[in-house]
Amino acid sequence: MRTAKLAAAARSLKHSSGASGAAFCLAFMTDQARAPHPEIIARAMPRGSAVILRDYKRPDKSALARRLRSITEKNGSLLLIGADARLAQEIGADGVHYPSWAAVKPDNKGAIITAACHKAEDLMRAKDAGANLAFLSPVFATGSHPGADALGAERFKALAAASPLPVIALGGVDETNASTLRGKNVIGLAAISAFL
Repeated sequence: MRTAKLAAAARSLKHSSGASGAAFCLAFMTDQARAPHPEIIARAMPRGSAVILRDYKRPDKSALARRLRSITEKNGSLLLIGADARLAQEIGADGVHYPSWAAVKPDNKGAIITAACHKAEDLMRAKDAGANLAFLSPVFATGSHPGADALGAERFKALAAASPLPVIALGGVDETNASTLRGKNVIGLAAISAFL
């Protein structure tokens, strides 16, 4: 039920964005501490959505990536591996997600390349490096980055409107507040806790 509500909110953002061509509009970001069994959520993800494996230092990352790949192939969703192009290629993932601390490297030909961005300069840098899509965060206060300054809806929309890339809203976004983010280039949402 939660996933269906989030998917509807993401589709609404995409519809009103004026942007086209983005590979997905809804994403679940894994988080070992808050969602230790991401397979459960991956199974509930709708066709065409994405799972982003962000557990960069998880000891069983390779095995988890393979399990998630099996799930996403079965349900028609996408899998992106965080900061590990080699693993993404090895398991046949759909792309690579680069956190703000990693340089974007479009190594995998034809792969979806996404980047975590927090300001206008990040968006430009991600575009210049070959990213296809940006996760702009944190929009609102979030449990994954306590104490981080939130952009707020208006600042987020202004950054997204000027972005050279389509933007996914991340950070405290759920089906109750996503509508406040409608605007140019805002093609969807990503979350952790909203799926829990």
